[in-house]
Amino acid sequence: MTVGLSVRPSVADGGVWLLAQELGLWTAAGLQVRTVEFEGAGLLVPQVAAGKIDIGLPSPETILSATAAGQSGLGLTFFYNAVPANAMEFAVLADSPIHQVSDLKGRKIGVGALTWGNIPSTRAILRDAGVAAGNYSIVPVGVLGAGFHALTSGRVDALNYNAGWHDILELSGTPLRRIRMPGVFGEMSVNAFVTRSDALARDPDRYARFGQAYTQALLACQADIERCVTLYWQANPQARPAAGADADKALADAKEVVRRRLQRILLHPDGSPREPGRFDVAVIRQYVQRMAEAGEFASADVPVETLFSNALVPAFSRPLARLPGPRAQARP
Repeated sequence: MTVGLSVRPSVADGGVWLLAQELGLWTAAGLQVRTVEFEGAGLLVPQVAAGKIDIGLPSPETILSATAAGQSGLGLTFFYNAVPANAMEFAVLADSPIHQVSDLKGRKIGVGALTWGNIPSTRAILRDAGVAAGNYSIVPVGVLGAGFHALTSGRVDALNYNAGWHDILELSGTPLRRIRMPGVFGEMSVNAFVTRSDALARDPDRYARFGQAYTQALLACQADIERCVTLYWQANPQARPAAGADADKALADAKEVVRRRLQRILLHPDGSPREPGRFDVAVIRQYVQRMAEAGEFASADVPVETLFSNALVPAFSRPLARLPGPRAQARP
């Protein structure tokens, strides 16, 4: 099973995949999972639609936009809400004169790539704040360190990254001011697992077991965040603390980045637990309506209940059992 990621994993989320492998969670689910990386949902989604990638983890915006424009032949279904609230935000330096979305008028906003799926909602949010399309620039600056340098060097005035990446920059010693996504934009799922609808209908148990294993990996990481961090550093030595750096502080900072991300995924803002993988269909409907009103979607005529399925959600919270007999063999 090949899983396509729309951005390169960082210390915030990369350890979950590695911990799942180390603990044998994919094998326990009867699966053999590998991940591949793409630069944005715009490049990933066609690969899933063509059946070249089994599962994708994009922002839903690309598929919603295409469906709203009448492209009914994609044949895709989101089946697991991986990041249930919008972790995307604007971040500016703490001494910046930018305090709210309307202050981004005339400014340069850095994104990882122009293929990122969240850009339409960024435009809609700016429009809602009275910032017309010609009164700002969206600039591709790369990810993580490249983007951080673009902000601190003044190449851009703001970054439009996820909160976890901004956590990394802030904990490394750069004070930031965050501007959250307002209203329904902030409540919208920002990343979800998607697959071909025919594949999901043909073997729903396969995708249920994938969701079970992924959920168990999240919980295992929450229980041992340090292991999540060290596994990521082992696999990505370039991300380790530089020679001479305070290793204890670097580890503590990385653990805090992971802790914050898991909290956003596993808990509601009031601290109550979320049901893993569940979509809030009402929020998605409201989001589609707002995007249509902003002119980012061609219409609000989107079959949300067909595109987003909660059918497998009850399975995701069930612990994995070691699978007996032939099913114990990992399947691609």
